[in-house]
Amino acid sequence: MLNGTKLFTIRKIPVFAHWSALLIVVLVATNLGTEAGPIVAVVGVVGFLASILLHEFAHALTARRFGIPTKRITLWGLGGIAQLGGESPTPKAEGWIAVAGPLTSAALGGIGIGGYLGLTALGVDAIGVAVLLWLGLINAALAVFNMLPGAPLDGGRVLSAWRWSRHGDR
Repeated sequence: MLNGTKLFTIRKIPVFAHWSALLIVVLVATNLGTEAGPIVAVVGVVGFLASILLHEFAHALTARRFGIPTKRITLWGLGGIAQLGGESPTPKAEGWIAVAGPLTSAALGGIGIGGYLGLTALGVDAIGVAVLLWLGLINAALAVFNMLPGAPLDGGRVLSAWRWSRHGDR
């Protein structure tokens, strides 16, 4: 598991940041900052990291619902990891735990894109509205990418849960 620096704890789940998470911060801040300025870059970075955390907390809280504790969540260069404290008791639990993150990302994508469209329809033309669209598109893309049916992606875990349910064996 990735080591890192503890940032905070939410709902008894410690959140850590691996040094490679700085790569995300620098990449997003540089891209947004050169296009729209430093304030937009900060808002975009915070929104993006919050999106990743919400995705991982969806996994963690769904696991908790099935009796599986979460040891920690770690942000790193390729996103985030929720380290669970046990294995799923059933294929149904495994499937729901795996799909909870992408469903959250898809919902955030819909909120971002819908918010952008609604504000644009009202005539609001501000850089913050564009950041809302950017966050919506990023989250929609993350939802789709995470559902690809390969390990260690969430889609691979959903496929594994489906196979477990069909064959009765992990």
